[in-house]
Amino acid sequence: MDIRTKLVLALVSVSLLSMAALGVFTVRAVDAAFRDRTDDQLNGLAVLKEEAVEQVLAGWKERVALVASRTQLRLTMAELARGADPAAQARIERILDDAIEAAPAFLELVVHDNDGAAVAHVGDGGPGGPIDPRLMAHPEPEDAIRYTGVAFRPGVLPVVGFTAPLRADDGALLGHLHAILATDELVALSDNYEGLGDTGETILVARDVDGRLRTLHPVRFPPEGAEGVGLEVESDRAAAQSLTSGDRLVTRELTDYRNELVYIASRHIAEPDWGLVVKIDEAEQALPIQQFREDMTQLAVTLAAFAILVGTFLGIRFAQPIHSLAETAAKIADGNLDARSGVKQEDEVGLLARTFDQMAESLEEQVQLLSEFRRFFDVSIDMLCIASTDGFFKKVNHAFVRELGWSEEELLSRPFISLVHEDDIRATQREILKLASGKPTIRFTNRYRCKDGSYKRVRWNAYPEPETGRLYAIARVRTEQPDQRGGSESGEPRSAASDAAAEASAGRNS
Repeated sequence: MDIRTKLVLALVSVSLLSMAALGVFTVRAVDAAFRDRTDDQLNGLAVLKEEAVEQVLAGWKERVALVASRTQLRLTMAELARGADPAAQARIERILDDAIEAAPAFLELVVHDNDGAAVAHVGDGGPGGPIDPRLMAHPEPEDAIRYTGVAFRPGVLPVVGFTAPLRADDGALLGHLHAILATDELVALSDNYEGLGDTGETILVARDVDGRLRTLHPVRFPPEGAEGVGLEVESDRAAAQSLTSGDRLVTRELTDYRNELVYIASRHIAEPDWGLVVKIDEAEQALPIQQFREDMTQLAVTLAAFAILVGTFLGIRFAQPIHSLAETAAKIADGNLDARSGVKQEDEVGLLARTFDQMAESLEEQVQLLSEFRRFFDVSIDMLCIASTDGFFKKVNHAFVRELGWSEEELLSRPFISLVHEDDIRATQREILKLASGKPTIRFTNRYRCKDGSYKRVRWNAYPEPETGRLYAIARVRTEQPDQRGGSESGEPRSAASDAAAEASAGRNS
């Protein structure tokens, strides 16, 4: 197979494979982006809806607390407990009537004494008939206002119950206030479909006194012949998991009460043990992705045909000069650095060839410079190294190994400060800090430990490169006669000034 055929096949294959890879990557990226957007959208809505439900619950509690905290109610209950006033019960009923008139959310208010007997009962539970008495079960004594449950009745919205203790000023328990409240506020919350498209909805679910899972409001798509409010949704996996899994985001696998696959964000509202689900049909969310995939497929077919034509043309047009470049590259790879392509075309391929030749010339120069540097570095009788402000040698020459006895691997694998005499460590660290700030080191002397345990005095000249943290240094081992005053062998690092003075003195003595 000649170079033209190979080049045509290569260009076409690379083009097609690149487009296929790009297409797959793009489709997956877009799919992930849509999913992330859906996740963010549903989670954001779930947070807002959860906060709204919490506000509704807080408002209900506040209303109950206001009634339970009425001074006149507590005083009258205390009088009733003492049996001192036969009209106390009537006064309690008037207080409860005033509370219902002031807060239409109250459907029924009942006061029980400590024995669980009803003292006063106002309200009839609103439309739908009497309330299940289990919502007013006599609680254990406690100080907090407590949610007691939800009651579902055919054809009307469910109601919720709360109980609050009634205490005298001295803290003695006088009885309990039981309140039944309407859930109209939850309907407004669930009927807001903003951000949920044509199929999305918000569902609040709770278990009734018989343990059945039901909705607290009308659903958006009630089953044919079924009541929209208080719908039993035991088969709704999305709703059921909201009571068991807490905060959770699911993109697939769950079905709702219509047996449709949905994307959901759920929240478990702990105190009333309610589940909140914000969901949207998977089919609706997938429509933009499907449309994008179809568009990408059409584009891929068009680009593939174009790639075949262009690949064939380029393969025939550029086969020969590319072959020449390939031969030149092979020669350079074999070590013939003075090889050149010789292509003289005045087009893009010619420019490529000229650039290639220039790169080959530059490579030849760089290799020569590198070779010269390596020879200079390795054969120098001075100790040459490249270090870093992180405390490690990056490269050392053979003189280091010769003078200190450590192998190159040993020198590069440990912090160089670990080889410095303990009396010289602080001065050496100060010198490194100076180098790190960009100031060069001139004739700094410290002692380095050899592999045999002895120490040698080493004088350093170093130049820092602050932007990279590299240190370029030349060092020599000093052989000094002991100073009669204890100077050169005192163990202290030598500064440039003290070294210069010592050398001048040595010159005069000689």
